[in-house]
Amino acid sequence: MSTTMRRPEARPRRHGVRLEPSERRELERAGWRTTLDYRENHVRGRDGRLVAVEPCWTAEAERFDRDVMVATACAATPEEAWCRLLDEVRAGRAAMAFRRLRLLAR
Repeated sequence: MSTTMRRPEARPRRHGVRLEPSERRELERAGWRTTLDYRENHVRGRDGRLVAVEPCWTAEAERFDRDVMVATACAATPEEAWCRLLDEVRAGRAAMAFRRLRLLAR
């Protein structure tokens, strides 16, 4: 199968299927480093029996622009967590993790 540079839309994709959500790719293109974490909340009855298992996906993004900015969002699915995280970043609700340290010369 031959391909041509004149019609790039006709070329087959070489890097496989895109697995990550578009929200995560958008954040990373904007300079944010992203992570996704999973945990389960076990809900138990008074007698100690397991009643339910609630999934909790936590998406986090951090960025360094003279200060470290951090944004976090939790949801029941990874897709919803990424969507909420992107909304947090777009709304400007990223918090400053710590201020830059200044070293004084002696």
